[in-house]
Amino acid sequence: MPQQVNRSYSRRRKKSRLPYFAIVLTLALLVITVAIVFMTQCSRSEPEETSSSQTLSSAAADSSSSSSMASSSAASSSSATESSQAPSSSASEAPSSTAPSPSSSKPSSGTITSSPTSAVDGVVPTGAGTGLGYKSSDWRLRIPNIDSPIEDDEIPELSTIESGGSGKFYLDSRAADDFDAMMAAAKKDGMNLYVSSSYRTPAYQKNLFEKRVKAAMANGESRAEAENTVAKETARPGTSDHMLGLAVDFNGVKNAFKDTKEYDWLIEHCAEYGFILRYPEDKVDITKVSYEPWHYRYVGKEHAAVIMEKKICLEEYVQDLG
Repeated sequence: MPQQVNRSYSRRRKKSRLPYFAIVLTLALLVITVAIVFMTQCSRSEPEETSSSQTLSSAAADSSSSSSMASSSAASSSSATESSQAPSSSASEAPSSTAPSPSSSKPSSGTITSSPTSAVDGVVPTGAGTGLGYKSSDWRLRIPNIDSPIEDDEIPELSTIESGGSGKFYLDSRAADDFDAMMAAAKKDGMNLYVSSSYRTPAYQKNLFEKRVKAAMANGESRAEAENTVAKETARPGTSDHMLGLAVDFNGVKNAFKDTKEYDWLIEHCAEYGFILRYPEDKVDITKVSYEPWHYRYVGKEHAAVIMEKKICLEEYVQDLG
């Protein structure tokens, strides 16, 4: 009897152990499955992170490259700007003793190529530079100055004029006939007038001014002092009546000319032909140019008559027009 009880108990114990083993095995399989899934996910995420890291590195490199290129571009741009602003040097043309030939690039209309864009009563304000600050819209009354200079490409239509001597000289074609008529009248009255200077090219005027500045500097003056000294007798480049083709110098460009009969004749008759004494002795404070008894400027007969009769200078006349 006891043996039967023990056998029955033993069978029950074996049967009761089976569910526990199944549970443990199931849990073990579950853990293994979770571990495998986790490892799989990890193995998949690593390349993604690596790829992301590589993308960020590439982007950083591209950004660095772009910054470098931008810096290089900025440097190149800065260099180009400095280069374009830097003055260029070129061989200068030495002034000659004879009148320069007219430029081949002439405006077809025969007029100065630039002109005021607006005017009030025929006068355009231009600021300081002439002493009065006005410029007439009438080409005959133009006063070139540092604020309104004659540009290098402003070449008037030129005509050869009667020089009274050797060499060829030129004036604006619109003034040439009146000048020739004045020379013919002077000759008829027994005057010995001859032309020393008339139209000047921009290069000639620059060289003339520079030559005299260097001579003044050789005497101990600074560049600024030399320019101011020379400008009282020789116009700065771009500011000379000669570049307009409207000015003539007579008989050797000498102060002694004022003591001659030819000077007296011009003072009496020049206005009849449209010319004026450009730089009178008593107007230096206004013109800012020394007295030049040899220098005459074409302004047209109607303007010349008033200027010479009133004994005023061109600056005063243009100011009165305003």
